[in-house]
Amino acid sequence: MSQAQIVFEDVVKRFGDTVAVEKMNLSVEQGEFLAIMGSSGCGKTTTLRMLAGLESPSEGEIRLNGERINELKPSERETPLVWQSLALFPFLSVIENVEFGLRMRGIEPAERKRRAMVWLERMEIAEFAERQIDQLSGGQKQRVALARALVTEPPVLLLDEPLSALDANLVVRMQGVLSRLQKDLGITFVYVTHSQSEAFAMADRVVIMSQGKIEQVGAPLEVYRQPASRFVAEFVGSNNIFTGKVAQTNAGQVQMDTALGVIHASGVQTAPLENGEDIEVVISADNFEIDAVPPENGEAIPCNVVSEEFIGTVVSLLLETESGVELKIQKQQREIAELDLHIGTTLWVSWSPDAVYVLPK
Repeated sequence: MSQAQIVFEDVVKRFGDTVAVEKMNLSVEQGEFLAIMGSSGCGKTTTLRMLAGLESPSEGEIRLNGERINELKPSERETPLVWQSLALFPFLSVIENVEFGLRMRGIEPAERKRRAMVWLERMEIAEFAERQIDQLSGGQKQRVALARALVTEPPVLLLDEPLSALDANLVVRMQGVLSRLQKDLGITFVYVTHSQSEAFAMADRVVIMSQGKIEQVGAPLEVYRQPASRFVAEFVGSNNIFTGKVAQTNAGQVQMDTALGVIHASGVQTAPLENGEDIEVVISADNFEIDAVPPENGEAIPCNVVSEEFIGTVVSLLLETESGVELKIQKQQREIAELDLHIGTTLWVSWSPDAVYVLPK
């Protein structure tokens, strides 16, 4: 990644009195895989549509390779969009679908076919070139849509929830296809999704949006472990958030009183905290330790098992302290199997001060 290829500068999008995107400032580097996430209505798809040229900003400027593109038509931008519905032409064969963009550019038939076959081979569906779209599986249709978008060799590819209609096993496979393609081609992907697992698995950076605003931009691990706000902490991962008051501070070490009891945090990077100040802290569900007996040292509290959810190799537990505070905990199934759990079982829960993250003010 060498230079900002896409720039949103003070971009606002209104629909009547409704503000869909509010004062967006965002740069996307050349060759970057950027994922935009958020709940329904947060503005992520509107952002993608403005970049594609399907919507015009109400204010601000969008630049591609330094050129203002606010007024450019979609066909003039070289930013093809792969839709959630794929939008393949049912009256055309597979190869005719892939050739479509080249035909619109006036490419000769023989060259169109050659280029289309190259991409069908690259997507491992060349054998289906003469089939009709309704003769393909969901995964095969997805590959046709990608081949149609990429056959013109665009500098930027936009993707709007492209995997949402696929079965879980196909989603994982297509994640691998997309990641490999993006790295091999070195082009910029801007990917809108509601799926945390998709975004975190593929993206170089993730944008979290809420109510038309950007809440945080960062690498997946940074967003997961260091959420910039309570909204992000609630949106990503499986976080436990506690509110309390600062009791003592010393060189990045903080002691606080919460409903969970006294909690210590180390390596705190937020602005200086004062005794008595309100504070919010996060402990991720995978950062707790559990045991059937109390540990010999360290912070630990007794909790009762309220529910247990088996999710493949991971088990999600909902525990409750004696004072009624709920804790979400995730562990590998092999760890849980050793504890012989059932509803009402008492477990001792502990955590490291390093695992406590203080939310920024």
